[in-house]
Amino acid sequence: MDKDLLRIVIIAVGAVVILGMIIWGMFSDGSKRKKINFYDNHDPLENIDPSLVVSTEDDDFDIVPISTGENNEPQVTTRLNTEYIQEVQQTDVTASEHHAVAAKPATKQPLPSLLQLSIVAKSAPGFSGIQLLDALEDVGLVYGSVQVFEKLDDLNQVDYAVASMAEPGTFPEDGWENYVCPGITFFLQPREVEDAAQVFDEMIVTIGELSAVLKGDVLDQNQQGLTEDTLQKIKVSLG
Repeated sequence: MDKDLLRIVIIAVGAVVILGMIIWGMFSDGSKRKKINFYDNHDPLENIDPSLVVSTEDDDFDIVPISTGENNEPQVTTRLNTEYIQEVQQTDVTASEHHAVAAKPATKQPLPSLLQLSIVAKSAPGFSGIQLLDALEDVGLVYGSVQVFEKLDDLNQVDYAVASMAEPGTFPEDGWENYVCPGITFFLQPREVEDAAQVFDEMIVTIGELSAVLKGDVLDQNQQGLTEDTLQKIKVSLG
């Protein structure tokens, strides 16, 4: 066979084969496209394997879109971390408040500089000298160097003093049989004693005993009858 003719035959056969492959490919591709039609009314996901679908029914996370506001700060909120953050924040606030209260020192009010209570006679001319002297000594009061009676502690320090309501406020060294006074006044300096509340309680006991013996009335520092309310206020002021 002529070489030129053979070459033409081979080229012709190759062209037919190539053309056949192209036609077969076109028909095959068209068939596949018919199987996947994105323009019909069927759900394109209906043929997806169910095992590949992620269920969100039991998922504890709510995913929300990232904020695109002016701050441009991404925020992702979930039920879990929101509750946790709120609980932590509340705990921190409570702890901070508790720490602030604990750290803040209590403001202690200063003790009063002087407390004054009196026993006055119910009638004139007042308490007689001998009766008064015996009553004062019976309750453990000691006549002092400044001519008033004093209540001394175990270290011989003065807890409180008792003065006369008659001018000049002192008691005589002798001549008690001729002495009379309208009443006596108790003086306590809370800032000068170690335990002001305890000393005040002891003074109240002494005043009660003397008022019963002398048959006198107990007055507060305003020369008014001492009431339970006034007494409690004084105790509060002593802490």
